[in-house]
Amino acid sequence: MTDIPILKSVPYQDPRIIRVKGAPAVIRNSASVTKDSCFVYWASPKGDIQPAVDSRITEAQLQRWPEYRHWRRCEAHGPKEIEKVSIIISRQMWEKKKMLKIEQHMREIEDMRQLGYRCKIRLAQNFSRNDSEMNERILKRVKSAEDNLFKLIASEFDPSMRTQMLEMEVKEASASKLAHVGNKIQGVA
Repeated sequence: MTDIPILKSVPYQDPRIIRVKGAPAVIRNSASVTKDSCFVYWASPKGDIQPAVDSRITEAQLQRWPEYRHWRRCEAHGPKEIEKVSIIISRQMWEKKKMLKIEQHMREIEDMRQLGYRCKIRLAQNFSRNDSEMNERILKRVKSAEDNLFKLIASEFDPSMRTQMLEMEVKEASASKLAHVGNKIQGVA
């Protein structure tokens, strides 16, 4: 008899599974466990909500990602529940956008302060009369720009100065036609 070489056994690889380094295996077929009327989202322990990238990802697969280790997979069934989740998501997005604007204004204020410090140093060096006048003008402009930026930051927290429709989205409203009789029309007519 001849010797038959023994091959190393390789575990079966399902061709429908996509392997990405550091990510959970996601099945590539279009069959989904969730219905079309179900909205799948992920919720963090801090209360952040994020729409699921793929509704087929299970909670066990989600927790394999280090940044989503403690997040939970949730489902919203029906239009009312989906609307509540979407309102929460839109509110969180609005707050993140507001914080990004405030951080940008704070960086601009810091840049203005640095410009003011440089002007004060150049004033102390007293190179020429024109140079001193120019630095004093720049200092006045820096002071007014800094005040305007602080006013802008304060206006971000003033609800009467809002330019977005979030208040009208969040407000509870009845679906009955009779509930709105005698009320003023809100929003764009």
